[in-house]
Amino acid sequence: MGRAGNTHASVAWHRDPHVFFQAIGRGRIAPERRVTLRRGAGAVKVGLSIGGGVATMEQLEPRELRNDGFTSVFIACYEDEMRWHAQTAADFSRACQGAGLEVYVVPLGYGRVTDPDASTESLYVSEHPHHCQVDSRGRKVPKACPNNPAFLEWFSSNMRTLAWLLECRGFLWDEPTMYGARGVWACRCEWCQRLFYGEQQRQMPLELDSDVARFRRNSLLMFLLAAAAAVQAVDRRLASVVMPTSLQSGRDAGLGSDTLKPLAQSAAVDMLSVYVPWQSAGRDMEVALRSTVEEANAAVRAERKPLLIWIGGSPHPRDKLLEALKVARNAGVEQMVIAGHQTLTASSAYERFRPELARTIAQVR
Repeated sequence: MGRAGNTHASVAWHRDPHVFFQAIGRGRIAPERRVTLRRGAGAVKVGLSIGGGVATMEQLEPRELRNDGFTSVFIACYEDEMRWHAQTAADFSRACQGAGLEVYVVPLGYGRVTDPDASTESLYVSEHPHHCQVDSRGRKVPKACPNNPAFLEWFSSNMRTLAWLLECRGFLWDEPTMYGARGVWACRCEWCQRLFYGEQQRQMPLELDSDVARFRRNSLLMFLLAAAAAVQAVDRRLASVVMPTSLQSGRDAGLGSDTLKPLAQSAAVDMLSVYVPWQSAGRDMEVALRSTVEEANAAVRAERKPLLIWIGGSPHPRDKLLEALKVARNAGVEQMVIAGHQTLTASSAYERFRPELARTIAQVR
């Protein structure tokens, strides 16, 4: 089937989901390739990430998610919203637990050290620019420095508060990074330069050499250790889950998908989470998923830590969600999260897609 036909039906799907499903029936969109489930493959627990803040929490019915086969939810808790609407998040968390869903909290904002979305606002960053990272040009960037003791104390206090308020299974630290872009890197603030000199007995260079790259990585690992200690001070059973960025290398970001082994070895990590961006990377879904799982398993196997795989998903056949669930089961994945609510369960096409998704989740469980 030609690209033009698929493109036309894709536009129709955004306008009217009924036209989209009619297009499938007429053969204008190729259906998902049938994947046979391998005998002896283990069960997959499927979770759902829920962004959108408290407005989304107020609209969702946790029992419906459980009936669809989801076993866990990863709920985004934004710094600025939690100042005023923490009780709404706490109520939603309890409702999810009551429905039989495991709840993981994903703090977003909070100095923007652990946040993949550059547009997420952080009042702390706005009010404390002197606690932000300083790049190699000497300019401040809107991202708090994980080595700044004042920020670290504030962040730990806020995470303890979240852990007290929300009944959850654990916290996911989403894409912890140092600033890095177009040959410019951070951080060269006063605290980072002091720490680097204490370790290396030399001034921090302007070049991103191997010592600086190691320092940035270790700074993030220590930050994650402090984050895990903060929530586990409230409840030692809370899991610390870390998902490195898949968009930058460890050299650019401090931690990345090419630094899985140091993450797996860290005491800050109880579970390693890896995102498979096969759509945006233009890769074959099955090849990308299997290779990612193989690489991640190699990192966690020696540490005997669990692995959590994330994939993007929507009702659209181009996202191959049903096929990806089966490929994941055949590849030995035990826990998977679909990202996310906005593109999947909030989609206007979801109601017609829902029965088939529920059947597929039941098959891979």
